[in-house]
Amino acid sequence: MVDLAGYVAVAGVIVVAPGADTLVVVDNALRGGGRSSTATAAGVCCGLTVWAFASLAGLVLLLRAHDGAFTALKIIGAVYLVFLGVRTLWEARSADTAPRPVGGTWRRGALTSLTNPKVGIFYLSFLPQFLPAHGHTVAWGGLLAGIHIALSFACLLAYSLLALRARAAFQRPGWRRALNIVTGSAFCVLGVGAAAAAVA
Repeated sequence: MVDLAGYVAVAGVIVVAPGADTLVVVDNALRGGGRSSTATAAGVCCGLTVWAFASLAGLVLLLRAHDGAFTALKIIGAVYLVFLGVRTLWEARSADTAPRPVGGTWRRGALTSLTNPKVGIFYLSFLPQFLPAHGHTVAWGGLLAGIHIALSFACLLAYSLLALRARAAFQRPGWRRALNIVTGSAFCVLGVGAAAAAVA
């Protein structure tokens, strides 16, 4: 018997904890408004869907079995986070406050999710604990993954709404520049931390 209530409770706690995906959604909410942040959240969830299918197909297990491939994926993710950080810091230097194209914000969300190996670890190590020992394991895995993706989308939209309430203040050039510096630095710190963990 699958403990759906227990799974939803624990998965909810996990998705509420802010990470790189939260940071990129909030950044695009402050910069481009609701459309940008919603597109970013949708991109993140598309990335989660790819990870879910990969884990159900055994690709995540294969990556975990080959340390070199999994380490390479971690380093790629770390490099992407540093890239986002440097780009955001450059935007602060150039005082660029123009909204990003919606398609670009979707790609940003998707790439942030796809290059985050922690998502793969979630589907490989956490989700299987709630699967039934017998029966339609793949179907249950798909349902649990769908619940996680839905919770993630709802949580990212909630963070977006909070950011949109403060958006007016951050439209001022000085505040916008300061936010870009903080956001860019946070991306860089996350990326360097992920790289250090990957090679440790």
